Amino acid sequence: MFFYLSKILTFLISPTVIVICVLVLALIVRRPALRRKLLIATLGLLLFFSNPFIINQILKYWEPESKMNKIEVYDAGIILSGFMSRDKDDGSLSFGESADRLTEGLVQYRKGRIRKIIISGGSGSLLNDTRESNLAKAFLTENCAIPDSVVLIDTVSRNTYENAMESKKIMNANRLKSAILITSAWHMRRAEGCFKKVGLDVDIHPIDRMHHSQEFSPSDLIIPDTGNIVRWENLMHEVAGVIIYKLQGYN
Repeated sequence: MFFYLSKILTFLISPTVIVICVLVLALIVRRPALRRKLLIATLGLLLFFSNPFIINQILKYWEPESKMNKIEVYDAGIILSGFMSRDKDDGSLSFGESADRLTEGLVQYRKGRIRKIIISGGSGSLLNDTRESNLAKAFLTENCAIPDSVVLIDTVSRNTYENAMESKKIMNANRLKSAILITSAWHMRRAEGCFKKVGLDVDIHPIDRMHHSQEFSPSDLIIPDTGNIVRWENLMHEVAGVIIYKLQGYN
């Protein structure tokens, strides 16, 4: 039930859905004065959510810094899924915007900073049952010359809390003591909270940041960009996730 509820709430708090709902209200109300106010509110919401400065400043404080020890060699790097799928038409692998999670794990292994790669993630979709960790392991072993024994996978978790539980099982089963947690910076607050909740002590290594260095140019201060709405979508999804997980005792 929690799995389905979280998907529904994520949809309802979407900035796009909020703007559309206000616009629809403006179109169906009969009072001209109220309609005018709702249309102005719609425009205001669009300008707010597409403004580059506002979302960038919020993300600056939302996304944590890496706490990866610069000297220590970790037993494992735990990579959270949400970055790849298989194309329905030709069966080829498709990488999303969060693919930095996988490439960063590969880089840290090549540098000798981690001994094992743990990929955590089954299917987080209501309709698609593809096990993402299977795809990621096949990619690493078949295309990146990573030994099969190095890549450990969790194929059953459907959300961040289950990622933490299953990763702990893998760590215990393989007698792994230390690990870095690799996921997108905007997702790290919720992820770190879940891993602490299950008693798995990890150093965080956030990547794939949505925040960027602020430049005092029109494009970084006032010019609207629909790409900023996407950044709001991700942020609001995470804020809602943290709240829901708190209520569920997951965080």
